[in-house]
Amino acid sequence: MFQKINYINIFLFSFILLFNIYNKSFDKISSKIYNILPNSQNKELLKEFEKFDNNKRVFLFYKGLDTNSLEKIKNLEKKLILIKGLKLLKYKKNIKLNKHLNKYLLYSKELNYDLVKNINIEKKLFLAKEKMINESYSFTFNKNDPLELFSTKIKKIESKNKHLILGNVGYLSIFTIDNKINNIKEYKIIHDKIYESIDKNSKVFSPIFYYVQNSQIIKNDANKIIILASIFLIFLYIILLRDIKLLINTIITLASSILLSILFCTWYFSQISIFVFVFGIAISTVAIDYMFHHYFNNYYEYKKPFNKDVFLGLITTVITFFIISFVSFDLIKQICYFAIISLVFSYIQFTFLFPLIKFETPVKKESKVRNNLFNIKSKYITIISILIIIFTLPNLNFDLDLKNLDVKNKKLIKVEDFFTSKLDNTKNINILIKADSINELIESANYLKKEFPKSIIPISKLISKKEFTAIKKQLKRIDFENINKELDSEAKNLGFRKDIFKNTYNLNSININYTLKQLKDFSIEIIKYNNYYFAYARINKVHLQKLKEYKFVQILSIKIMFKKQLKKIYKELVQLGSLSILFILIMLIFISKKNFLTALNFLIFPLACILFLSNFIIFNILHLFILFIILAIGIDFGIYISSDNVNSNTKKAIFYSLLSTFAGFGVLIFSNINALFSIGLIACIGITASVILLLISKRIIK
Repeated sequence: MFQKINYINIFLFSFILLFNIYNKSFDKISSKIYNILPNSQNKELLKEFEKFDNNKRVFLFYKGLDTNSLEKIKNLEKKLILIKGLKLLKYKKNIKLNKHLNKYLLYSKELNYDLVKNINIEKKLFLAKEKMINESYSFTFNKNDPLELFSTKIKKIESKNKHLILGNVGYLSIFTIDNKINNIKEYKIIHDKIYESIDKNSKVFSPIFYYVQNSQIIKNDANKIIILASIFLIFLYIILLRDIKLLINTIITLASSILLSILFCTWYFSQISIFVFVFGIAISTVAIDYMFHHYFNNYYEYKKPFNKDVFLGLITTVITFFIISFVSFDLIKQICYFAIISLVFSYIQFTFLFPLIKFETPVKKESKVRNNLFNIKSKYITIISILIIIFTLPNLNFDLDLKNLDVKNKKLIKVEDFFTSKLDNTKNINILIKADSINELIESANYLKKEFPKSIIPISKLISKKEFTAIKKQLKRIDFENINKELDSEAKNLGFRKDIFKNTYNLNSININYTLKQLKDFSIEIIKYNNYYFAYARINKVHLQKLKEYKFVQILSIKIMFKKQLKKIYKELVQLGSLSILFILIMLIFISKKNFLTALNFLIFPLACILFLSNFIIFNILHLFILFIILAIGIDFGIYISSDNVNSNTKKAIFYSLLSTFAGFGVLIFSNINALFSIGLIACIGITASVILLLISKRIIK
């Protein structure tokens, strides 16, 4: 029969779990890439960019251009429009925009002044009439510009059998997602229903599919890692502990520490990355170290003095996390806070609660620590480690693209490339045009359109106030009143309907002024953020370097947008990481004394092994972060092995702790997500280096 004290662990676990449910903590664990991006205006702009209608298009392709394929895609259209929030896009002219453009037609940037001087009105109208009679179906007659004085080039959309086609390989349908739908749950419903409807001869793509699929890939991968780690660790603890009571209490303690960390992090941050949660499973295995050292040294069976070495190990690790938490990168902050709470809570339970519960220790006899099979003097290991560090540091390069931490959704990228290559032969990039006012925004857009004529800039259809004033001066040189009279006269002679050209080529002198509502009515999307106006555009990638020169252009590339900020974060992390290493060295000097080199090797040998990896890979931000963390964790073992109280049980506890930590972090190398794989890779190298040291390092015995 358990005593009441035995139930405290279960009570704490239940209490923390209920608080998590009440706080809806698990709903705040996000798998979106935005949660691993540094906080900045750029991050907010990316979120705003998601709201553009252009990002809410769904492209449907059906293979073949025969009658059967046409019937199939039409049947698919009927199915898809039944999905709530999905609407078939039909290209219709915006009446309000068209009316506005006709009103200011003479101020168009495409007015052909040379043609105006030599225009033959009679001939132009006669040819227009002939085409209207002979090509009634295919000929489009613009009554606002019957003399074709404006040379605006309209890109024709390819079609067959009165339906859009994609290249010459199949039919195309385009859908839009309702603007009110802005969360991943609603996107997923639409995504799943679309995929349920299509068959092997069809392809479908939308930018929002990346959010849905990548999120699901990350969740599935994280769940796989969590399950794998849990199974492996439980199996390991069963073998190592062989005490069901201790095993259950240990698992409950670790689970409670993870839940408490989640509760705090989701309270402090509005959302946390799912990577933090997976990392939390791994970091909880570090806390098992505190239990092993107490358990194998009889602290749970007999009343013994306070274990100073374990406390110093905890302080060293926690202060390292605390120092690094000052990095201005939320992902790293979240991991640091998570780790501090998890380790401290576990330590308190393993140190103060477990001795009250009492567990019988299988190992009764303590003996002096014996030398290893290979006893390499510490000074030789130190020299080799320093040499490796010196020779590998120059090869250390950093990856400045945060996108590389996300999922590489090769399947969806392939589908996107298929549509992009067929719809547009150029590789375009998304940009935002920034300005203090709407008119300035239009000016900048028109400037870019002039520089890059093949670019897609919806707002460049409009004329700014500055352009309006400049063109007005030029128009005064043309006698449009006389052109209108002659046009009206010749129209009567050729039998055109009376007054058909009544408002043609009328000079409208009313000044232009735009509002957000007016642009919305024109179906031209702009956003206002922090007193700035932003418009969307797509420009060929070959102009990337030139675009960087324009201060009013924001290139929507995670690498470009966060490159400068990421450099700053790397610098901060190196500085704070170096500060943490300095702190560790000071701790070692005071703690290890005569065995300083033995303890030091647990710092510099793993560092040398990890840095040696830089000869083969480029380090990302998480490689660098976990490097400092592994050093902080590894130095605990240096403190234990150099202690005056070291014995065979201490060494056994260290080995089991390393085995447990390796299991917790090691499973991350099976992840398909680079962020988790990066953590797992560095952790495995660092922990393996510590195991090697434990087996080969010769300790000075007092």
